[in-house]
Amino acid sequence: MFAKAVVVASLTATAFVASVATPVSALFDVTAVGVATSATQSVPASTAPVAVASGRDVTVSWSSITLAGGQPATGYVVRRYDLAGVSQTVLSACTLVMSPSCVEHSVPAGSWKYTVQPLVGNWAGPESQLSSVVTVADASFVLSSTATITSLPATVTGTISNFVAGSAVTYRLDSTSGTVLAGSPTTVASGGTMPVSVTLPAGTTDAPHSIVVMDAAGTVASAAVNIVMPPAMTSMAMRDTDVDGKVDRVDVVFDDVLSSYTAGVAPWTLTNIPSGGTLAGVTVSGNTATLSINEGAGAANTAVGAFTVALAAHPGGVRDVNGHPSSFAATAPTDLAAPVVSSLGLLDTNGNGKVDRVSAVFSESLAAYTAGTTPWTLASVPSSGTLSSVSVATNTATLTIAEGAGAANTAVGGMTVALAAGATGIRDAAGNQAAFAARAPQDMAAPVPMTIADTNGTINGRIQAGDTISITFSEALAPASVPSSTTVSITDPLGTGNDTLTMVGVSDGARTLGATGYVTTDGGVASFAASTVALLTSNTVIRVTVGATCSGTGCAGIATQTSNGTYSYLAAPSITDLAGNAASTTVRSRSARYF
Repeated sequence: MFAKAVVVASLTATAFVASVATPVSALFDVTAVGVATSATQSVPASTAPVAVASGRDVTVSWSSITLAGGQPATGYVVRRYDLAGVSQTVLSACTLVMSPSCVEHSVPAGSWKYTVQPLVGNWAGPESQLSSVVTVADASFVLSSTATITSLPATVTGTISNFVAGSAVTYRLDSTSGTVLAGSPTTVASGGTMPVSVTLPAGTTDAPHSIVVMDAAGTVASAAVNIVMPPAMTSMAMRDTDVDGKVDRVDVVFDDVLSSYTAGVAPWTLTNIPSGGTLAGVTVSGNTATLSINEGAGAANTAVGAFTVALAAHPGGVRDVNGHPSSFAATAPTDLAAPVVSSLGLLDTNGNGKVDRVSAVFSESLAAYTAGTTPWTLASVPSSGTLSSVSVATNTATLTIAEGAGAANTAVGGMTVALAAGATGIRDAAGNQAAFAARAPQDMAAPVPMTIADTNGTINGRIQAGDTISITFSEALAPASVPSSTTVSITDPLGTGNDTLTMVGVSDGARTLGATGYVTTDGGVASFAASTVALLTSNTVIRVTVGATCSGTGCAGIATQTSNGTYSYLAAPSITDLAGNAASTTVRSRSARYF
C-alpha cells in the first residue's frame, strides 16, 4: 500500500522567493518511500540608502546584501522618486550596479528620495525603504565683482554652480537667445562649479541687464547687472558763430541721448570766457547741450586761453533717459573758433603820401605762415600799388604794398582786401582757418601835405592883403578840423635868423620862410587877422587868403623878399582826414618867394 512519508532526503535545489525577509515553505507531493528534508531561502531587503548631493551628482550608498546561506547579491537596482512618490528616470550610472553604491550624474534640480532593490540571479528581492530627502540645488551664477557697471567694456567675474560637468558653456546677454558674450572658461569643470569671467562690450545699453549662463545640457543660470552710465562728455567745442571775433557758443556732446533739460544755467560753471562773456542759457537736443554766451565787452578774442567749462550733477540737468545725471570737472573746450580779423588798417609808413602797408590784426595768435601772397586779393589799391609780400607775427599779418606810379593818395577810396582760407595761410594753433570776403580797410594813413603854392599880389615876395598860400594834401580833410579863418603872421626874429610864417590852425606854429627879407623890423611881427581859410578840390587843398589889415610892430617894416627862400611847412596837429587821422608830421618844403 502507498503511504505518505516525510521527505528526509535533502533536495538539491533551493527555492528563492521575493519576500520581506520572511522564510516561506514549499509543499511537495512525494510518492517515494523513505525519509527526506526540504528548506527555502528568501532575498532580504536592503536598508534605506543614503543619498548625498554634490552639485549635480548624487552619490547613493547602501549596505550590501547576503542571503542566509551565504549567497551574496549579484546586483542592485536603484530607483529615484520625487516627493509625491512618482518614480523618475534614473540616469545610466545607477540603473543597474554591482557594488553597494553609485553616483547618478546630471541629476535635475529638485528634492528626491532613493530606494535600492537587490538581485540574486534572476530573483529580485524587495525594494528598500525610501532614503532621506536629498536636494539637488538649482544652477546658480553668483557675482564676485560689482553688479553695477559704470564704464564699458567691463569684465564681470563670479562663480557658477550645479552645472553639468564637462558640458560646453555659453554666455549671453539677457536671455538664452540673447547676444553671445565673450567669457571663459567654456567647459564646465568637474563637480559643476567653477569661477567664470564674462565681458560686457562697449555699446551695451544703459539699463538693468542679466548675464545668462547656459550649458549644453540646457542648464541655465543668470546674474543681474545694472549698467549705470551717466552720459559722458565726448567733445566740447568753443565757437564764434557770428564771426565777430568774440566767443558766443559752446557745444557739449555726450555719448548718450539726453533727457529733457530744465536746469537752466545752474549746473554749469564757465570761467575766463574770452572777451569777458557770460553764460546766457542752455538748451539740449539729442546728445548735445548748447551753451549760449553773451559776448563780453572785452577785446575780440577767439583763443581758448584759460577758458574752462564744468558741469555739476543736477536732477533737471544733463542726464540720460534713465535719469542718470552727468557731470565733469573744469575742462578747456576745443578751439573751433577761427581767427577773425578785428582790424584791417591801410598805412603809409614812410609818410610820402602813398600807401605801402595793410595791417590785419586778428582775434588770436596765429600759426606759422607760409602761403605768401596767394590767399590775399587786394583791389583798387591807391596810387596803383600792388601786394608784394605777407608776414605774420603773433596775431598780426602785415601786407607790404609796392607803391604804385599813380598820384599820391592816402584815402581808402574803393580799395578792398579779401582773404581765402588755406592750410598754410592765416590760421590759429588749432588749425582753424581764417577767411573773409572783400572789405574796405580802415583808413589809418595820415593825410600828407604834398605841394605848396602861393599867389602874388602886385609885388612878388611882399605880403599883401589878398595874397594866398595853398597846401595840397594826399586825401580829403575833415572840414571840421580846418578853421574857416586864421591869423597870418610874419615875424622877424630878434638878431639874426630867417623870418617865420605862422598860420594859426593851419601850420604847426611858426615855420621858417628860409629868408630874412619879408619883415625888416628886428623882432617885429606883421599880423593879418581875419585871414580866410577855404577847403578846395574835394577838401584836399587848404587855401589861406591874407586878411585886409596888418597889425603889429612889423607892419611898418614889411619889405620885399627878392630871392627864393625855402619855406618848411608842417601841418597843424588839429588837421585830420575824414577817418580822424591827424595830419602827417612830414615836413613839406618849397623854395620860392612867397606872397
